[in-house]
Amino acid sequence: MGPPSLAIYYYPKREKHFSLIHESLREIKERLGKLDTNQVASISLPDLCIVATETESPFVPETAFQSETSFDSHSVQASVTAEFSAAEAVHNDLDQEIHASLTALKSLLRGQGTPSPSNNLSFPRAVAKSNAPKVELPPMNVIIEVLKKASAQIPLVILHSGLRDDSLLEELCKKIYFPTKQVSKGEITLMNGLLFYVFGEYCMEGGPASSRYPTYAKLCEKNFVAGLQDYDCLVTPTLENIQSLLLGALKAQEDSRPALCWTFVSTGARLCQILGYHREAVISRDPPKLAEAKRHVFWMLYMIDKTLSLNLGHTSNFPSHDIDVEMYSPSENPQVAPWNRVMIAFAEFSKLQGRLYDELYSVRARREKDEVRSRTIEELVAFFYAWHVDFKQINTAGAQCRSDLDIIIGSSDFIFYSVLTILYGAQTSPAAAIRISSQRYEVARLSLECHVQNWTKLSPNDISKCGIYSDWLIDYASFTPFLVVFTHAIAAHSPTDVSLLSQTLTTLESMRSRSETHTKLCQKCRVFLRFAKAFVSSQQQPPSGFQNEEDGSFIFSTTGGDPGGYFGDGGTDLGFPPSYGLGAGNGDLESMSAFLGSCFGENSMMGGIWNTGFQGGP
Repeated sequence: MGPPSLAIYYYPKREKHFSLIHESLREIKERLGKLDTNQVASISLPDLCIVATETESPFVPETAFQSETSFDSHSVQASVTAEFSAAEAVHNDLDQEIHASLTALKSLLRGQGTPSPSNNLSFPRAVAKSNAPKVELPPMNVIIEVLKKASAQIPLVILHSGLRDDSLLEELCKKIYFPTKQVSKGEITLMNGLLFYVFGEYCMEGGPASSRYPTYAKLCEKNFVAGLQDYDCLVTPTLENIQSLLLGALKAQEDSRPALCWTFVSTGARLCQILGYHREAVISRDPPKLAEAKRHVFWMLYMIDKTLSLNLGHTSNFPSHDIDVEMYSPSENPQVAPWNRVMIAFAEFSKLQGRLYDELYSVRARREKDEVRSRTIEELVAFFYAWHVDFKQINTAGAQCRSDLDIIIGSSDFIFYSVLTILYGAQTSPAAAIRISSQRYEVARLSLECHVQNWTKLSPNDISKCGIYSDWLIDYASFTPFLVVFTHAIAAHSPTDVSLLSQTLTTLESMRSRSETHTKLCQKCRVFLRFAKAFVSSQQQPPSGFQNEEDGSFIFSTTGGDPGGYFGDGGTDLGFPPSYGLGAGNGDLESMSAFLGSCFGENSMMGGIWNTGFQGGP
């Protein structure tokens, strides 16, 4: 009998292939029928590409990182010990048993690389999707047109996200539009995220071709958001999923959605830990290009996490004591390298922000002695100022969109002084009293003045430059300085402070249309300014604070009266009335006093004021 005919194997595959073609034709007819009857599209577009993604259940790879304390790591160590012991054993009748058991042990360890049900990320009785999900994508001719533009000039999304690989978009498009193997959901989501930003950028250029771009930008945004909200993206540890979560975090921050941004960053941090991106020993085993991509996405998520941790008052998802992965290096492309250097500098800044929270605002830090906290503050202040000097000296020569980069560097004083305001706020103060040190007031005032100067230099009609300033600095900074200056204004009856608050509000009013959160920020600041104007201009209100001549700090109570005899003899020797606090017989002032007490109480961090529940009217 001869070998079986190969046709036996080909025919079933051919029939399956024909059935897939018929199914695709049927779906196309149904889609065209719906378009004809419902007239879904308002404009005529070329045929969209339809791509199917993988349908495998999400799982954690067997190669996932495990530290030295894990059972598997101990198993490997024990196996090595057994092998050495077997080699040194005296030859006797038990040699065969030792050799057989050692072989079985090695086989067991090799078997750890095979898929295991324990690594599945879904329950066994979970409802499986019947068909592979299909995604509508922009037509191929439009993608080719966009890639030609991107090859001539690097898209802003590559620069602003710090991506080192400026060919990433092209590589993803090749994989998806010309697939030689199954396409993952993570790759689809990441490509749509990049295309969403690219189409949005090219919409601003004008011309006949750009008229179609808004429609494709919306399509890619829909696909991108759907991918981010897919269970697989949130639980499956892959580089593409983590990069998608990074883009999602950036978009959420731009849209002024800090809670959503924190969710994406937290998820990305967990996936990074599963894959061992926080350990140099793991990353260094990869090819240089892949290793740099992993380092980049890790440190970008780290940077956003530390900033949000400080502003929202949440514990970081990146424990600094367990991280030893090296920083990624700047790109060899001279147009991208300055942007990378700025990103790396911001990552170093975020390390200091992480120390600020861990060493001054965490539960453990609050239990430290006053002298320890004071030394920590002095040390961090020195580190922040040293960082600021180095950051201002970054050379932007040769950078693409150099003017945008110069805006970021030149305007960074605002966020620098804003963080120092939080740092000086960690100084201890008497219970139930508000204390604003002279250093804290000074850096808060400088922060607002820098912001006003920065915004004055920008033209309101230059949407791009205003967007750069808002997205890079305003959205990542805490407006704590506004409340510090406000409190100093009513404590010192300072018209100068009120004038600065008024100028700040004017700048915020001009950017309020960027998002709902900017609008709420304006509303809150307007209410504070209204109160400060009324209080400072009133001659009937008693003095609201006491200035310590020794250190220049302002202190006043949030409860009325002298907190714990701090001023001595009930404060009467210093000229304060028996009830000199903000609550002095006025219900409105009492509620404001309670609010300030929650913001400026002992060890209070007081992050971004848009995260408070305060609701104000116009």
